[in-house]
Amino acid sequence: MSSSVAGAPDLSGLIELSRDPALDLKPVILRVQTDLFLSAPVHDRAILQAFESLAAGLIPTVDEETLRIVAEKLDGCLDVPAGVRAALETRGFPIALPREPESEAEADRALAENPGALIGTRVLERLLARARTDADLARTLLARPEIPPADLAPLWLAAEPEQRRAITEAVEATAALRPCPPAPRSLATRLVEHSHSRDVQAFITALGDGLGLPPNYLGAASDPAARYDLLTLALRAADLREGEAVFVFLTLNDSVARSVERVFSLVTLFRETSRAAARDLLCAILGVPVMERAGGEHQPLHGPEAKRSTPSAAERGGFRTVLPSRLRRTS
Repeated sequence: MSSSVAGAPDLSGLIELSRDPALDLKPVILRVQTDLFLSAPVHDRAILQAFESLAAGLIPTVDEETLRIVAEKLDGCLDVPAGVRAALETRGFPIALPREPESEAEADRALAENPGALIGTRVLERLLARARTDADLARTLLARPEIPPADLAPLWLAAEPEQRRAITEAVEATAALRPCPPAPRSLATRLVEHSHSRDVQAFITALGDGLGLPPNYLGAASDPAARYDLLTLALRAADLREGEAVFVFLTLNDSVARSVERVFSLVTLFRETSRAAARDLLCAILGVPVMERAGGEHQPLHGPEAKRSTPSAAERGGFRTVLPSRLRRTS
């Protein structure tokens, strides 16, 4: 356990009290957790994930005054997790994205464009994070032959078809080693119903909540075509049957439904990607963990509403950030 997490105060008592219907301590917990996050000397991966899991779950449930205070506190912080930013924006309290010094961005682009430069593990992790929102940098990294396909999984959406297949095959090789318990059938039923009624927002929300994705998960795709590819991965991860996925492609969006070629390509993607690989690709593309639990309804680890239980061995292995192979070996 990292020192940042090990030294954090234990909030389990507050979280237990928050379940008392006579009390509403969610605003207090959110403000306390925000202060603890901001005061942490190091924002390592563990503390970022812990803050995102708790805060992103609490933000939809608290009052606007609390959100205003939290947004003001976080404004200007370089390390606010994407899920927390998205949740605040959804509630009407967006915080500005940090502006990086242009010299750092230029230095990273120059490094990526230098075929003779050796890109170490930590540098590659930083470049991949930047390339999620920098199309030119993404193309440059994808063109470097020495970067293994598995390490390029965060850039799957920007890859050409052949490279997508190579990345998917590399992800498949390790995804099958992790438990992937079936999702509840009720999720698929809700998604089909929302698609039938053409309630796009309800569909997107149900799918994201069902997989524990950040509220703006489709924002990771810069154009509509890539957005539907990302949606297809999410449908596969949600364990829809092929017929249910086809129904979604034919009913949710008219522009997609009118193109036989587009529907066929989406069905092919759905059919050729295993559920475990789709889950891991989502993790890599979004840079967040996607949690699933066996036995009953999916329960995202968001805020004090999450049920506390003793997880099985399979469940303990089901919540993790999927890192590219080289990054995972050295982290």
